[in-house]
Amino acid sequence: MRGIGRLLPAVLLTALALAVLAPVRAKAAEEEAGIESQKPGPKPQLILIHGGSFLFHDPFFRPLTRGWALAEGFQPHYVNYPLGNLPAAVAAVRLEARRLREKVGIERVYAYGASAGGTLAAILAGEGDVEAAVAKAPISDLATWEWPLSQYGATYYESILAGPATRLRLSPVNRAAEEPLLVIQGREDGVVPPAMNEAFAAKFADVYLWLVPGGHTTERVRPWIISGAMRWLAQRAARHAPQAGEAQSLP
Repeated sequence: MRGIGRLLPAVLLTALALAVLAPVRAKAAEEEAGIESQKPGPKPQLILIHGGSFLFHDPFFRPLTRGWALAEGFQPHYVNYPLGNLPAAVAAVRLEARRLREKVGIERVYAYGASAGGTLAAILAGEGDVEAAVAKAPISDLATWEWPLSQYGATYYESILAGPATRLRLSPVNRAAEEPLLVIQGREDGVVPPAMNEAFAAKFADVYLWLVPGGHTTERVRPWIISGAMRWLAQRAARHAPQAGEAQSLP
């Protein structure tokens, strides 16, 4: 499978996770001392998109992600998209991405999402609305996702205004993949089948698959997964960082 050849090496990912711990601790010490580190030009902007089956907010999402995003130099933007309305949720994250692009340029806008939010982050990367994105356990094929039918009932898709045609149209696996996307997938995920995202990564050259231990919410007990995701995005953001002589501020 073509996606397996592009799995991030385990040694590299372990090193990324360990390396990011020092910046997080340093950032915490600076904040306690009232110090805010400054970098030339605007910070890269990070859109953060929670999960919850497109029906609920995830109360764990912000506490799990904010510290790591700040430690990697991102300016976080949490999107509270409309619930119970998949097309409106897609429109909301598109609007936020385009608002930020107008301020800082697309090369300084990134996205991270989990589960349902991962699907939305994948759509942004696929459409080229962000420079790169990470999607943790995204539903990449809405047309074949059966888990919510057993969890919420046979009318689940009607409850999020996603009929068969909408699910086919909005499934990331059926769309373009214009910008790099890292997909993080738990090997024991019982909500989003690993095979779904293995097939997604195999289809596109710029969709990279990182298989990790655990299930659908594995990052709650393995924070190194989030740190690795943020470092992956930060490495891409560093390629577009303004030089010292090009420093500018957000309008």
